[in-house]
Amino acid sequence: MLDVAIDAAKKGGDLAYRYFKTQPKVTFKPDNSPVTKADIEVEKLIRKIITKNFPDHGIIGEELPPVNPKARYQWIIDPIDGTKRFSIGHPYWSILIAVLENFKPVVGISFFPATNELFQARKGDGSYRNGKKLQVSKTSKLEEAFLITGALSHFSKINKEKQLLRLIKSCRSSGGDGYSVGHNFLLKGKVDICMETGNLYDFVAPAFIVKEAGGRYSDFSGNENLNSGTCLLTNGLLHDQVISLLNS
Repeated sequence: MLDVAIDAAKKGGDLAYRYFKTQPKVTFKPDNSPVTKADIEVEKLIRKIITKNFPDHGIIGEELPPVNPKARYQWIIDPIDGTKRFSIGHPYWSILIAVLENFKPVVGISFFPATNELFQARKGDGSYRNGKKLQVSKTSKLEEAFLITGALSHFSKINKEKQLLRLIKSCRSSGGDGYSVGHNFLLKGKVDICMETGNLYDFVAPAFIVKEAGGRYSDFSGNENLNSGTCLLTNGLLHDQVISLLNS
C-alpha cells in the first residue's frame, strides 16, 4: 500500500503543480474554505489510482463523497492541503494521503511538489524525507520551543484564543503559517509544536508521520483522536505541557 500511496501522491502532485504554475481561479465552499479546479481534479486522479489497485478499499476525501465506508481499509485524501497558499503562489502546500486499517493509521504520505519533499511513513518503520530517516527535535522546555499555529480566528471559534495567546507567550518564538508549514518543519526538527483546527483529512497523514518520527499527536484534550476538529503535533517531550496550557 505504501508504494501505491507514493505513486498516487507523486502523480497527484505533478498534476497539482501544473495548476500551481497557472494560478487557477479560487471559489469558496459553504464553510468559506477555498477550493480550486486543481483540488477536485487531483482528488479524482488519486482516487482512480487507489481504486485500480484496491477496488474493495474505502476512500474518504475532502472534495468528493466517500466510497465503501465500511471497508477494513480506508484511504484518507486531502488533494491540496494549504489551498490558500497554493492559490497565491506560496510553495508550502502538500498532497496528503493516509491509510487506516480498522480506523488506525498504517501509512502516511505528505508530498510537497513545489519544494520536492516527500515525507512518508509506514507503521513500525519510522518516517523518511526523500529517503532520509527523520527524527523530531529534542527541545524539552517551552521557553526554548518554536511554535507554528493556524490563524487566530480558528482558535477563537472553539474558545481557545486566550489559551493560545498564553502558549505563544510561553514559547521562544511562534508563527502563524499553518498546518502544512508546521508539520513540514516539525518533521525536519526545526519546529517543536504545531497545532490547528480542521478535519480528519487534514490531520491523519501528518500526525502519523510525526508519530513514526518519534513525536506525538492528539486533539486539544490530549486524546489520540483525529476526528475531533483539533490537532496538536509535538516532538513528544513538550506535549503534556502544551495540553496543560490549552486546558487551563
